[in-house]
Amino acid sequence: MDWKHGYFASGGYTFGYYPETMPSRLRWAALVQGHASPARGFRYLDAGCGQGFNLLLAAAAHPDSEFVGVDFLPEHIAHARALAEACGLTNVRFVERDFVELAEDSSSLGEFDYAVCHGISIWIGADVRQSLFQLISRVLKPGGLFYNSYNTFPGWLGSVPFQHLVLLEQKSKSGEQALFAARDSLKALAECAPPMFKSLPALESRMKALEEQDPAYLVQEYNHDVWQPVFVSRMVEELQGVKLNYLGTATLPEAYDKLMPRPLLELLNRQSDPVVREQLRDYATNQSFRRDLYVKGKRQPWPGDMAVLLGSFLMTVNTLQPRPEGEEPYVIRCGTGETKGDRKFYDAIMDRVAKEPAGTSVSELLALRRDPAEKGEVLQAVSMLMYGGWLLPVLPDGEKSRSAGGAVNRHLASAVCKGAPYRYVSMPLVGCALPMRDTEWMIMDCEFRGVPRKNWLAEVNAALKRLNRGLLREGQPVEDAAVRDEILNQGIEDFVNNRLPLLERAGGT
Repeated sequence: MDWKHGYFASGGYTFGYYPETMPSRLRWAALVQGHASPARGFRYLDAGCGQGFNLLLAAAAHPDSEFVGVDFLPEHIAHARALAEACGLTNVRFVERDFVELAEDSSSLGEFDYAVCHGISIWIGADVRQSLFQLISRVLKPGGLFYNSYNTFPGWLGSVPFQHLVLLEQKSKSGEQALFAARDSLKALAECAPPMFKSLPALESRMKALEEQDPAYLVQEYNHDVWQPVFVSRMVEELQGVKLNYLGTATLPEAYDKLMPRPLLELLNRQSDPVVREQLRDYATNQSFRRDLYVKGKRQPWPGDMAVLLGSFLMTVNTLQPRPEGEEPYVIRCGTGETKGDRKFYDAIMDRVAKEPAGTSVSELLALRRDPAEKGEVLQAVSMLMYGGWLLPVLPDGEKSRSAGGAVNRHLASAVCKGAPYRYVSMPLVGCALPMRDTEWMIMDCEFRGVPRKNWLAEVNAALKRLNRGLLREGQPVEDAAVRDEILNQGIEDFVNNRLPLLERAGGT
């Protein structure tokens, strides 16, 4: 096998953002499950960092910490290094190396408090995965936290026939051609010979999803010779073999057993083996994607220290995420289902946080419940509101990252105006990012360049024209210039009144 080890290396990966990998989210998720991680001065490794975009967002929010990205694709590292330099970030570096090589000699990397692998472990062969996990174990400090996200069974069982057909087509076609040839064949097969689709109902929904997903993601998902989702029990066993023990989940709603239906919870509580218990849970929810947390030695604070650590977290309101209408509950959705938060209780938390735009401590929120036995309800509600996007964690010493965030976003806005595919803007004071459409980036570029607001409409129209792009309304191209200007003016008004104030408060300008 060549240097690619069966990995589909034609074409780069997407420029994504993964909120659960941000240090503040990792720290909170680990803490509510009994493990303490550092908030300042840490070292963070992204193994399989892709284009480096996600890691740059994390680095901008933590100028006092050091970030290292590793990837074996030269074009990924070339892009990541150029982007970091253009953004003026000096606390991040990118290394072009192979996991197998690094596992043999990792001395150049040093030790880390955090390590993350987003999706990598099921896109590489078993031997490379073993080297990856050995590498993580060697560079992670005792007490270090490892985030590993991956496709899992049983949720992906229905997609196996499609992925197998993609690999057959790829013997004579390019990556995207093979992907779409397999899709078209199965669509036709579903109409003329549906038995397989009847026995694998999830296959049809996967096929429909292909129509809306980025081809750059799809070829990285399906076109690897070694693509293989795994059962969680197998993953736990592999990582236990390199001193990494399962802690819990980074998907916050899944961290609270009380949210499960009572019969299911009773069934799981009868299971004494924690690995079997976790596997049964995946069966019950038809889990397809896991975001697991592992530790190289658990650092469980004493009860008094735990109260201080949790209570010291600061929260602020995301003003772009509206509360439910009328008397509707807060609805939190994740891959395993839907949770409804008590409207009155959640509103009380939101109202309290809204009083302090600079941040309200969790200790103040815990005071909303007098009974000590009910304090866990507050932590659960904060987790749900954070996951649902209503609350944002305010970082300690976050003001130091304001200049870094502004520099990053200034470059990103300029790059998007030149055709770059960036879709997220840095909000370093809250340690996360915000989705941005092209036109919003173009408006923000006007703000950064000091263009008078009366000229923003003309500037955005000119930028769209240079890129030969139009606008869509309800999925249809907008041909009328007056209608296009109306849409853009509405976007400018929304940006000025809503998006810009949040970005200014969150250090994005």
